[in-house]
Amino acid sequence: MSNSLEGRSVVITRSIAQNESLRRLLEARGARVVEVPLIAVVEPDDEGRERDEVLQRFEDFDWIVVTSPNGADRVAPFLSAAHAAGDAKRFPLLAAVGEATARSVGTPVALCAEPARSDVLAQQFPEGSGSVLVVQGNLADNQLSDDIEAKGWAVTRVVAYRTVHLRPTKEMMLPALSADVLLLASGSAATAWFDAFGASTPPYVVAMGPSTAKVAVNLGLEVSAIASEQTLDSLIETAERVISQ
Repeated sequence: MSNSLEGRSVVITRSIAQNESLRRLLEARGARVVEVPLIAVVEPDDEGRERDEVLQRFEDFDWIVVTSPNGADRVAPFLSAAHAAGDAKRFPLLAAVGEATARSVGTPVALCAEPARSDVLAQQFPEGSGSVLVVQGNLADNQLSDDIEAKGWAVTRVVAYRTVHLRPTKEMMLPALSADVLLLASGSAATAWFDAFGASTPPYVVAMGPSTAKVAVNLGLEVSAIASEQTLDSLIETAERVISQ
């Protein structure tokens, strides 16, 4: 079945490790994918020592809140190892921002925010007086932690990973600017694009969610459409819709 991305060139900027699933979804719709990785996910400045020390004592917490699949990937080994050993005195309840994050944890979650936004999770999080561990990246602000603290909880924050910007090669830049559509899956990607290309973009720019769009617009990028859900499918469907108008 033909669709509006048939033969269209689409720029994706996710990190190399995260590009495969998005590329396959686009190619299944007939798109020509232009890969320009502009961000990479790496270990924190301390190589993850603080993160690992905190997660080794996860039993101290009543809740673990994970805001992204990247964070979930770093929490999952500690939980799965404890389940396999069978020696944990208790397991905290888990809360995740979005289904993709929940799946990456590998353990059933008690609370999953949909649409996948931290402010939605903050609204849904219950009031209480115990302890909460919030696992985030280095670029995340403290708003979610502050909102949870306002509900009575004692919050510990830990940086699970760092997002760093990459510079595209000159050989990557011309195909990227000559493409039909630019997909921005995060505020970090929008910032990295601006650092590399300024406000120049392909004719259509589609952002995943309002927070990504806000970063892009504040940088001077002209956003054509915003995916209503923070999922790859929604991002692609939005690109199909805007390009066919």
